[in-house]
Amino acid sequence: MRLQLAVVLVALSSRAVMADQEAATAEPAKVAESSSRELNGHVFQPSQLANPSFRQTTFQVGLLYGVGNATGPKYDSSGNVTGTADYSFAALAQTFSYEYRFREWLSAAASVVTSAYTGITGASVVSVGAQVAVGVGGQAKLGYRLGPVDTAVLLDVSYTPEYGFLIADAILRALRDHVIDSGAALQSTHGLTLGPTLAASWAPFSALGLTGNLGYSYKSLRASGTVIQETSSLLVGAAADFDFGKVSSVPIGLLAGYRLINPINDESVPYIQTFSGGISYTGRGDLGLGLEIGRRSFSIRSGIAATVTVAQIGLQYYW
Repeated sequence: MRLQLAVVLVALSSRAVMADQEAATAEPAKVAESSSRELNGHVFQPSQLANPSFRQTTFQVGLLYGVGNATGPKYDSSGNVTGTADYSFAALAQTFSYEYRFREWLSAAASVVTSAYTGITGASVVSVGAQVAVGVGGQAKLGYRLGPVDTAVLLDVSYTPEYGFLIADAILRALRDHVIDSGAALQSTHGLTLGPTLAASWAPFSALGLTGNLGYSYKSLRASGTVIQETSSLLVGAAADFDFGKVSSVPIGLLAGYRLINPINDESVPYIQTFSGGISYTGRGDLGLGLEIGRRSFSIRSGIAATVTVAQIGLQYYW
């Protein structure tokens, strides 16, 4: 009887040990699967200025607020340009995107972006005007991990209708043609943008992550069914994030980013340049939460150059 009891206890102990071993071997695989944005012990934090190379399943919400100054023509009472003047404006934008990881090397994403700007003084409302845009986009990402470096090719396409209210144009037309046409203040354009981007991410050590982008962008702008502008641009983006949680007990990260969209062989279209710095929460691997503050130089439209200070809050959840 004692011998039978001993045999039963040994069998149960063997099964328990085997179960523990199976759980121990299965657990790392689960962690690796949920940490697609981890390299060399570093979990990359999302940046608004550089596209990540990682294929992942994630949902992202971004809110942007900005206040800036624009330099544009100054008119006299007859509509003649007498020089330049500075105008102030405010801008805001919202971004919603969802990305799904089909395979380790493949993911696809869809996004919706809404944006608006308007002058915030009487003279600015007249000269700068106001604009509202609602765009949709799609992205396919094909990548491969080369040791300590993760790489990907991104294929992007977006379609953005824009609706502007340009008071200055309506006033100038009334002075020139002696006709009051309220429709002259309304402008509707439709932009189609597409192009490939190369993305790479590298973590030299567990606290630091580096991301780089190099891409090409083609944009076609239509008004009343006619192409009014075609632009090809070179895109350069870079981001770095440092996680203090890897060297201390503080789950905070610092971000720095840069992005340049530079038109190719077209001096009539100014470049768009953005610098930013930010802070993020790094305490959870399935959550990305950060604030970035930056400075952007761009052109509102032909003849009106602008510089804006932007603050963007990003919230991202990973599966």
